Amino acid sequence: MTLDTSFIKLHYFSKDSGVLKRSKAVLHFFRLAENKGIIPTMVLAASYATTRRNAGRDVAELRFRELVESGLKIVPLSQEAAREAGVLRTKYAEKIPWEDCLIAATHTLEKANVVLSEDPHLRQIREVRAVRLEEFKF
Repeated sequence: MTLDTSFIKLHYFSKDSGVLKRSKAVLHFFRLAENKGIIPTMVLAASYATTRRNAGRDVAELRFRELVESGLKIVPLSQEAAREAGVLRTKYAEKIPWEDCLIAATHTLEKANVVLSEDPHLRQIREVRAVRLEEFKF
């Protein structure tokens, strides 16, 4: 299972207690060894930038470390993922942002089942199964 940047944003910035409770439960579920939750390095980069812009450097550093040390598998961008992202970007006539193509490519190469994302672009990529937080079934 792959976490997208939009999930990380919800987890750290939502004011809705129900969303926060659910996002914490999902993170706990993903940390379990048999569930093999993954975070592409593209998600780390985008999450860091968003957090730094919205909450400052210190908070961005703290949350970055939290994600890196979370027990989730951090998947670096590989040459294969770069090529696959290029294939997706071309296939979808450059209407899908690079970030989403890179996340989808990493997800596919890791043979993950689901991308947890609020991003409508990831839902347009037929090669991945993207679900929103409220749709995710444990």
